[in-house]
Amino acid sequence: MRILYIVPELYKHGGIQEFAKSIYSELKNDFNIELINWQNDLSLLAKGILKFSPSKFSQSLYLKFFSSHFRKKYDLNADLIHFWHPEPAMAFLDRKYIVSCHGMEILEENTKGYRKLIYKKVFDNALVIHANSRYTKDLVINLFEVDPDKVVVINPPIDVKKFNSRGRKKKEIFIIGTLTRFNRRKNIPNIIKALNILKEKYGVKFKYLLAGDGIDRKRIMNELKRAKFEYEYLGEISEEEKINEFYPSIDVFVLPPLELPNDVEGFGIVYLEANACGIPVVASKTGGVPDAVEEGVSGVFADPTNPEDIATKILEVLKNKEKYFKSAKNWAERFDVKKVKKEFIKMYEVNYENVGKRR
Repeated sequence: MRILYIVPELYKHGGIQEFAKSIYSELKNDFNIELINWQNDLSLLAKGILKFSPSKFSQSLYLKFFSSHFRKKYDLNADLIHFWHPEPAMAFLDRKYIVSCHGMEILEENTKGYRKLIYKKVFDNALVIHANSRYTKDLVINLFEVDPDKVVVINPPIDVKKFNSRGRKKKEIFIIGTLTRFNRRKNIPNIIKALNILKEKYGVKFKYLLAGDGIDRKRIMNELKRAKFEYEYLGEISEEEKINEFYPSIDVFVLPPLELPNDVEGFGIVYLEANACGIPVVASKTGGVPDAVEEGVSGVFADPTNPEDIATKILEVLKNKEKYFKSAKNWAERFDVKKVKKEFIKMYEVNYENVGKRR
């Protein structure tokens, strides 16, 4: 059986891309799978016409004319197509396909106009809709009036063996860490405020390690310059540095993201990476994060808008960090890529009559 994985911006380092590539790596010996990089290369004029024309007119225009551009560019000849984003599926509504959703791309704020109308068709025509979290499943059902039985939740995986064999580094003070892209949703300014409270009000001695980069870097660096605590900005770090240096160095991982009208945390793989090293996390009950974090087992939830609450939750975890070591590792094991692989095989077998014909 031949399966095509259609992945937007395949060579970008992002959650969708890493999810698709990790499953591809696990299944490529079981199925004849090909990865295809998809890019929306319509001209600015075409995109402008679609965006600013009335929704129903734009929908008709896309389906009758613009979709043919993609059908000519991508000769998707396969037994089954797995679109890892709804966008590329818009041009291939007549094929046998599965479509994945990740949260942010189907928020109401991000699917206005013709896109919402065609996404509805994408979901109606799909064999099955794969959601990366229960939150995303609810979005699909409520915003696009999809039959709940048609939506399957399979969370993103982690390769546990890469993380859990690493030893913890000995240190004299607590080390608190954050690894993320720098944008508004990630809520780093409130983390910095919380850490100031932790130092000034509760007298905790610690060092903060911040890794990552992004559009908000200048603002975050200015916030850090006024910080009352010791910190080190690591910049962007490699996969090897993350596994061998960053996680083994920290006592607690802190990232309580905000939920914005046009931006949301669809899941949160970094929490599981920390957990696989036995490190508890401070997160928030926003978007799909509750699928990735089990309160009292792998970490705790804080109010992302309240620095005082974030500070007290960090303090709570630091006081009890040893109790989390085993439970956090066990929690991460549930998301190991070998287990998630089986869920994808089941999804393909249930939704395509010839999926059992392995090469």
